[in-house]
Amino acid sequence: MDPLQQFAAIQDARIRREAELYSAQVAMPHLLSADATFSALHDAVEELSRSAPADHDVLIHAFGITVTDVRYIVPHTFVFRGFDESGNHTFVTCHFTQLVARVSYLPKRGQSRIITGFST
Repeated sequence: MDPLQQFAAIQDARIRREAELYSAQVAMPHLLSADATFSALHDAVEELSRSAPADHDVLIHAFGITVTDVRYIVPHTFVFRGFDESGNHTFVTCHFTQLVARVSYLPKRGQSRIITGFST
């Protein structure tokens, strides 16, 4: 291979590597965000609230609390508001990678139906 071809091959490899690095930098924030987790929680609550009996609450349970509100702080933090097993109001804050949650329906606790709410 002559020197001109070697130089062209080196330039092509450098350009490809720069493109790969740029793609990784663009993808990284998305990979480290909780967008998919937030969407999955929201979708699960919505789906269950459509099929649950009308006289039942639809709530998320996580970290030992029954969650009435979920706040998503972009890009990766959740704040859960709800009540513990003793009925005390409480908050839990977590990184999305710590989250294990379940969505269920229970007989209504009060006069009106409660469905876990979401905000950003």
